[in-house]
Amino acid sequence: MTEHRTIQWEGRGIRLSYTPRWATQIDHVEMHALDGAPLPVTETGYRSHFFGPVDPVLTMDEVEVMMRDWLDSEAAKPAWQEHLKSAQQLSLF
Repeated sequence: MTEHRTIQWEGRGIRLSYTPRWATQIDHVEMHALDGAPLPVTETGYRSHFFGPVDPVLTMDEVEVMMRDWLDSEAAKPAWQEHLKSAQQLSLF
């Protein structure tokens, strides 16, 4: 059964979906930026990720912590910092 949760990260809404045992041996999580803008883990604002299986099955709270940690880790990298910098910079071209 898929669980859903909308979280706020860096002032942005992100919808998380988690399906444990999606294909018997793997779990599945989806991350979707509600504004459609890039996130540190995806240029499109959408990310699908397979992992596990994790025993016992994760709670939605644990999935949220895992996704926030992933976002925070990637957001600290130079590529994301450069993206933020250029997004603030106005361009004539």
